Amino acid sequence: MNPQAINIHRGFPPSKRKVSISVRSHIESLDAGLTSVNGALEVISMIQSRHLVTKLILGHNELGDDGCEVLFDYLISEAGCGHGILEISLNSNQISDRGLYSISRFLQNNTSLRKLFLQNNAFAGDPAVVAALTVALNSSHLDTLSLTTNPRLSDSFIAHLLPTLDAPYLRELQLSVLGLTHTSSPYIIEYISSPRCQLTTLKLNGNRIGLRGARGIVRAVHRHNFTLSTLELFANGLVDAEVDTSSETAASSEDDDAIRTGARSVLWRDGQKELARILLRNKYLGTVTQREAFVLLRYARALLLRSGTQGSIVEVPSTEALLQTIGSVFDLVPSSALLAPARAFPFSRLPMELQLYILSFLAPTLSSAQRIRVCTYAASLSTLPSLLPALISRQTMSRSYASTMPLGGVGLGVGMMLRKRHSSVTYAGASHDPAISRRDEERAKWLMLVRCNAFELEDDAIWSKADCNRM
Repeated sequence: MNPQAINIHRGFPPSKRKVSISVRSHIESLDAGLTSVNGALEVISMIQSRHLVTKLILGHNELGDDGCEVLFDYLISEAGCGHGILEISLNSNQISDRGLYSISRFLQNNTSLRKLFLQNNAFAGDPAVVAALTVALNSSHLDTLSLTTNPRLSDSFIAHLLPTLDAPYLRELQLSVLGLTHTSSPYIIEYISSPRCQLTTLKLNGNRIGLRGARGIVRAVHRHNFTLSTLELFANGLVDAEVDTSSETAASSEDDDAIRTGARSVLWRDGQKELARILLRNKYLGTVTQREAFVLLRYARALLLRSGTQGSIVEVPSTEALLQTIGSVFDLVPSSALLAPARAFPFSRLPMELQLYILSFLAPTLSSAQRIRVCTYAASLSTLPSLLPALISRQTMSRSYASTMPLGGVGLGVGMMLRKRHSSVTYAGASHDPAISRRDEERAKWLMLVRCNAFELEDDAIWSKADCNRM
């Protein structure tokens, strides 16, 4: 029987079949013969015909630089900037540096785009274009960038990108098959060792970094990096003695003693085991850090948050009076207060330093700076969720947060709600339950806000074997 007839018999003709909003918001034109300017105009026509576009999948076409410029000029324009696209895929489109520059212009200050896939194009890594891309990444909310299989980029691209890359939202960077050699390893090591790196996934497969470079990267993660949970170094000439040439910069003595012909494969197997332990450490510490941050927030909110009325009840002694009490017993509950009605919780009468010290036992894994940021957030009235969201916007609350932080914290705030609430808005690829998706999204934003999404060492501290034994 004709399938179309079956559908009509069931009461669902093909033209009337239900299509989910998420599917209607995706434009997928893989290998669709889109070429240059005409192909870009066709894509623009498809975008204009839809109220919502979240994904733009245009892989395996021939848009080239001309088509790329036309497409992103439209997306930057007033007519095209309101779509809020979350994901763009332009792999295998014969795009070179001119097209990459157009993409960088679109990415500048873009708070909507989350994923950008640019595999297998013709980028050459012109320093001016790489500089524009870096500035754009630093100002965007992009969390995934793939430049895999662009071998013409090579070491010079890494030398211009990583030293100035400071993208706090970037979580996954794919740099496989870029033609990288051991020359890139110092830049990679410096970046992953710095606070600028917030990556959870770094892929460096199919390059020629060599055993010395790979071991240096692993050591850097072990000592300085606690955000990475996935690090891939496959097919990097790790057992090929010719990759670690004599022209390579001087390696550490531990490598000179260990790297010998015939022992390289054994040495890298040990390195893989060490890397697996390090990444497992980061996952564990990250999970504990996030859990303790929420626990600390719950109790710090109850103990440190003061309303205007409550704050006026507590009498703040003068500096002279405090100096006169040095050496005397501090009376948390004066005798006169025993017969009077309860006026203030005794904990609130402790010096702020003692309050924070007591609260620190709820989150021993957090660094001092992380605990201060959580407590600062918890003590601010401006960070409470609004009961009238239509009257108080998130932007207004964010601006007011900077001037109302009672503990001198940095001006970061979104007034987000860290409890379950119902919403129909969700990111593509997230949970099917809108309420759960919204809650997870806001929790992730808050963890990033107070920089508790990963374990953080105290200032000037270095991870050692003793720390591993305490885990």
